[in-house]
Amino acid sequence: MCFRYVVDSGFVKQLNHNPRAGLDVLEIVPISKSEAIQRAGRAGRTSSGKCHRIYSEEFWEKCMPDHMIPEIKRTSLTSVVLTLKCLEVNDVIRFPYLDPPEERFILEALRKLYQCSAIDRVGNVTDLGRFIIEFPLTPNLACALIKATSLGCEDLLLPVAAMLSVEHVFIQSGVTQKQKDFENSHKTLSEMVGGDNDFATLSSIFEQCKSSDNPISWCRKHAVHWRAVKSAFSVEKQLRDITHKLKQLKNFPLESHDTSKNELLRRCLCAGFFSNVARRSIGRSFCTMDGNGSVVHIHPSSALFGQETNLEWILFHSVLVTSKIYVRTVCPIRYEWVKDLLPKLHDVDAYELSSVAREEITKEELAKWESREQTKQNSEAHEASLKKMQKRNDDKSISDARERFLHRKQQKLQNISAQQ
Repeated sequence: MCFRYVVDSGFVKQLNHNPRAGLDVLEIVPISKSEAIQRAGRAGRTSSGKCHRIYSEEFWEKCMPDHMIPEIKRTSLTSVVLTLKCLEVNDVIRFPYLDPPEERFILEALRKLYQCSAIDRVGNVTDLGRFIIEFPLTPNLACALIKATSLGCEDLLLPVAAMLSVEHVFIQSGVTQKQKDFENSHKTLSEMVGGDNDFATLSSIFEQCKSSDNPISWCRKHAVHWRAVKSAFSVEKQLRDITHKLKQLKNFPLESHDTSKNELLRRCLCAGFFSNVARRSIGRSFCTMDGNGSVVHIHPSSALFGQETNLEWILFHSVLVTSKIYVRTVCPIRYEWVKDLLPKLHDVDAYELSSVAREEITKEELAKWESREQTKQNSEAHEASLKKMQKRNDDKSISDARERFLHRKQQKLQNISAQQ
């Protein structure tokens, strides 16, 4: 009989939205007590087992919350808000969410949707927004894929979008020598496509594995997780079906191009991820151009790590926060590709979007809401009047009123006697 062991570190990599930086960041945070109990349960699920928790009881009591914060309260709400607007739910701030997020997160989502042209300045969903909602992707990635589809080069973006939709593509090891071997394999894969574009590396992995006679062996040889790539194959097929359906629509825009595949891939990424652009600052650091000016560094796992001094502008996919703010999955870009897009990051402010979120209500909805509010106020006024009448007519109120009357009468008699 097999004996199972579970080693619980007490931490997890969690995706949190940082409104100050305007980015979704991966942070290493303590797990909740409920998650710890769930992890321990895995030890004895299929056979006898034991869970080793490598943290103290004090850490359990002081650092671990009872339950994790719901995802809707800690991640970007762009997809949620766009879905609501496509369902004609205009007042996204006062919508009765099961776990209501903070208003600033909703405003941030509206701002992001406006920046990628999914909604217009008055909050109406655009054609692009209705195309974006068809994809099971973040609006940024969907926008890049739609741009590629309109240019007729969706084959370049589909593998990239699929690979970015799965986790843990590259195998990592805690053993130093093994990790060095894995890193050398990953470096070889990136050098096959020039060694300066992480997005192109992901696309190359997808294509090479797909064309291999034995994809499982290919993944093992190159230190790539077969399960992740297999999942990406399924995602790519789903995305391809959606792009094919969109191209049949009469209002879907079609464009032409005359640039190389390498440049075309990066230009399409700029169309969706221009808010994830950074310019080189001091030394090997970069400064984001979204108005927050966050100082970021290229992650050591990137093919561009160590080449920072040769780069001026970069585009990144995700952010990881440890001792520094690291950007992952990076490629170099040119300023000319984003100079017309960057001003849109500062084209609308939160106050304007706040009024849009509240005022973009149809007359019918407003009348219904006012009717409900008036009914509620009338009901509350009636209840207050009844309580006041009940209070005035109970025994204690009558007794108190009688005492006050007698007291005033006695004072009046005393004043008359004093005058005489």
